[in-house]
Amino acid sequence: MRVGLIMPPNECGNRWKSYEVRDGVPFHYGTDTPYIGGPQDSVDGHIFRNIWNRPFIGDGCFINPSQGLPDENFDVIFLVNESQSDPSSFINQIRSKYKNAILIGTTKEAIPGLKKDTGQGVHVGLGYLGNFYRMCDTAITQFDENVCAALSDEIGMKVYSLPMNYKVEEIREKYKTNSANSRKILAATTDWADRGYEKCLKFCNHLADKYDYTVVENVGTRSWDEWLQVIDDVDFVVNTDTQHRLGQVTIECIALGTPHIGGISDTVLNMIPEWATNDTDKLEEIFVHVKNSGYENADAHYEKLVERYSFSGVEKELERIVGEI
Repeated sequence: MRVGLIMPPNECGNRWKSYEVRDGVPFHYGTDTPYIGGPQDSVDGHIFRNIWNRPFIGDGCFINPSQGLPDENFDVIFLVNESQSDPSSFINQIRSKYKNAILIGTTKEAIPGLKKDTGQGVHVGLGYLGNFYRMCDTAITQFDENVCAALSDEIGMKVYSLPMNYKVEEIREKYKTNSANSRKILAATTDWADRGYEKCLKFCNHLADKYDYTVVENVGTRSWDEWLQVIDDVDFVVNTDTQHRLGQVTIECIALGTPHIGGISDTVLNMIPEWATNDTDKLEEIFVHVKNSGYENADAHYEKLVERYSFSGVEKELERIVGEI
């Protein structure tokens, strides 16, 4: 299956250039020059974050239209549109160029169903999102079946759930060191968009003072490589993000075997529902239990993570979805 990812130039920024994946390694499109993304988005030049993993399905491509639309025989194209109120010209352009491809409407930063500004100037009203989706052949989000079912009802069309594929096995192999007893807690809530970082930091400092730990702050300047090393080094990750987002930090923690407590992200709700809360009293109870008894379900959580988010698992699910269209 030849997979494409295409979004308007203003939504992929100057940094994201067209790239194609060959044997799991990205190259600048049409060249033999490796494409490495950026220090916040990739490690080792082939382990990517978030939506930039979609083109790795079946060795596909990301296309930035500002560099032109190359001749390709795509089977499936993921289309992103989060800033154009009328995406018809963009969609028509893609449909005209790639006549045989199934066009799948999806999102990058926007949160389907969140009826307010996401913090990046992206207002996601359901009417707008539904309009974009209905212009495509079908729609997919990285959120779970419950979110997609509610979204389907509200916009009047089927929205499929397809988790965001991650190279979780390679992340684990590269970064997991089995370090323990560092007596450090990472305050992992993001420090932008009013998502609760100050509350998270205050709570982490409370735990540190009461139980003799050191707090590592989320300073926002680390590369992804440095961030993953921090997650492996600390004993706990506390993440009281107030928004129901993908939950990349949860994916990273489970991959590295570090207990991640708190938040209401899609990943924590599906992988560790018993730890999905921002109630600090409950979180302290969880913290104390894990501190005393260890991360008892670490292996089981990792197995669930691989099943849901691994490249092979997501590719099989995409094939099943395409078979229904």
